[in-house]
Amino acid sequence: MYNEEQKWAFIAASYPNEAKQDKVAGLFALFTPYEEAWGIDLVRQHIDRLQPAFDEIAKSISATKVRALLSALKKYRLWYLATHPNAVSAGVALLKLNIEDKLRDCMVASPAHLKLVMDQVLDPPEMGTPDCIYRVYLWLAFAGVPRDRATLVTVDEVDFYLMQIHHDGRDYRIYPEGLAEIHRLCESDSLVSIHRNPDYERPRPRIEGNQLLRGVSLSQSQVDAICKNLSKRLDKTKWALTYENMQACGLYFEKYEQERAGLAVSFVEETRQRLADLALANGTVTEDNRYKIRGRYEKGYNQWKALYKVE
Repeated sequence: MYNEEQKWAFIAASYPNEAKQDKVAGLFALFTPYEEAWGIDLVRQHIDRLQPAFDEIAKSISATKVRALLSALKKYRLWYLATHPNAVSAGVALLKLNIEDKLRDCMVASPAHLKLVMDQVLDPPEMGTPDCIYRVYLWLAFAGVPRDRATLVTVDEVDFYLMQIHHDGRDYRIYPEGLAEIHRLCESDSLVSIHRNPDYERPRPRIEGNQLLRGVSLSQSQVDAICKNLSKRLDKTKWALTYENMQACGLYFEKYEQERAGLAVSFVEETRQRLADLALANGTVTEDNRYKIRGRYEKGYNQWKALYKVE
């Protein structure tokens, strides 16, 4: 890091967790080449130079990391301002995140787009690595399976004839783009573990059972573990393919198909289900809850359409 002693003082004072400290230090290190070229600390740089550098860094990291970086920079400025009020530029305070660009890193336009992104960032299905599980995990999200039900889907609930997954009283669509990957995982009885030595590949049997997303151990077959491991796989890419994001994209794609067919788009059923979940968790819901939830669905759908220039 540039001006390392000072930045570590800030990090130590602001982040008590050591693991978090290392992550924040890694974020600051992204600015090191720019600060060395400028010859000054980023906290003293003007916005006309700081914003282009921030935008360039943002293109190479995930949306989650960009938000974390922006948060750390703003905290750093406030910390520095307390002791150096005359040596701080307004640059960091004026930094803006290009929402549209970062939305592109966590959203997809269609099943074909989702497959294209997965092909870029995950192992090919034919390698038979744990990425096969992550691919199907994201297809379940895009199809609309609730996250807490994803690891409960069984192989015998997959209907290749009707191109549907029948689970918990509902039918979820299997898109042609994901058919081969879902079929491969249904038929697979082992996964290939690739270690630090790329020449050493060892097939390991999947745990016993009928669970579609079962891995090589029980702990690795839980939804939180799958989510965490997928996040690690994507950590060095710009993509933030979370279950929630892909579930939203699948819903918007389905609504867009209805709209193109001349049908009215409504989020009444989705709002009703969300309110039911909220009532189960909190015991009560209000009309204000209904209004806000429906509004979020409609806003998200319109943002998604604008992002991909669809009408």
